[in-house]
Amino acid sequence: MVRGIRLMSLACLWLVPALLLWMAFSSDWTMVWEKVRVPSWGVSFMDIRSITSGVRTVREGGDPLIANAHDPYHRPLNYPRIWLFLFPALGITDANVWIVGLLFCALYLVCISWLMFRCDSGFGVVTLLVAGLSLAPLLSIERGNTDLLIFAFIFLGCVTANKYLEPGAFFAAAVLKVFPFAALIADGFRRPNKERTVPIVLSGLAIAVFAWQWRDLKAIRHATPMSVYLSFGTLSLRAQTAYMNWKLMAGTCAAAALIAGIAWFTRPSIEESLWNSKFGKLFSIFGAVYVFAFAIGSNWDYRLIFLVPTLPLALELTRSARHRRWGVIYIASVIAAENSFFFGVYQGIPVGDLSTFVIFAMILPIFLQQARNFLLSAGLAFQSSTGLAASHDKVA
Repeated sequence: MVRGIRLMSLACLWLVPALLLWMAFSSDWTMVWEKVRVPSWGVSFMDIRSITSGVRTVREGGDPLIANAHDPYHRPLNYPRIWLFLFPALGITDANVWIVGLLFCALYLVCISWLMFRCDSGFGVVTLLVAGLSLAPLLSIERGNTDLLIFAFIFLGCVTANKYLEPGAFFAAAVLKVFPFAALIADGFRRPNKERTVPIVLSGLAIAVFAWQWRDLKAIRHATPMSVYLSFGTLSLRAQTAYMNWKLMAGTCAAAALIAGIAWFTRPSIEESLWNSKFGKLFSIFGAVYVFAFAIGSNWDYRLIFLVPTLPLALELTRSARHRRWGVIYIASVIAAENSFFFGVYQGIPVGDLSTFVIFAMILPIFLQQARNFLLSAGLAFQSSTGLAASHDKVA
């Protein structure tokens, strides 16, 4: 029965985006996407076009990170400058943007298909299907956003068995979009001491690249709009304080503190075997990316796709009587966050704010607990090594 559910779900996973894209290209792009409640600005794969337009601006002697006159909506480019070299090298122009957009979509669907193949319960497969085709992923497909490619890079790093390809994929993602730097750090923490050299070296190299591009990163930050709609993160929440009176502000802070306290005291104690499994690795890497993105910035809702690979671990926790409630709440929060703008841009905002913060509050205590365990084990290992050295000296 699980096999039949998996096959039908996989068919839906690929057919739904294919049908939407076919209808959008063959008729009215905006109308098709807005019928399924995905906001559209009227230009196909508009986020990819911000790069192709940036290339044209560079050729005319301009700086698209400051002013991108050829962009359909005159948006300054908010990607690292490396994209302006990659696209011409690969021959990507406005004429073949549609091919790149379809490729990004296919890469994302391949990753979700892998998760569904590895899931051994019908409920889990359907959950991944719903999460994988929620409004946030469809928004990323409609925009042709580069986060789909970054998602694929990080996913490759999580599932590959090559110990060099793994940090290499995380490094490539970090250089291309900065925020996946969290994946590189999380990977270093997960590895045994003897295998941390490559992640540490690549982390240092990534930091050097960021330092070298500090002016560009500052421009990117200014070029990224801080919106209270269709977005999440601490900066988005802070932007909303302008619309609050002191009573509402106090109530919001009290609710946030209550949610954080409950999340801390109800955090699951994940077994080491499960944490070290492939699903545990997906949760730690993608969860770290989400926590980092939430904490440092304002992110458009399509970035919620990075929560989908964290669901298999939550599904495993629902099988435990002790952690079932945590797993159910987490899964429900992810699906609610991904579909928070179902009733429109404005009406869905409170649901989006609540669910994205709940997810952040649920993931962070797990990482803090794992970091504490890591520091304790590192301290014990250091004491053991120094003790052995001292005893050796006494014997000598």
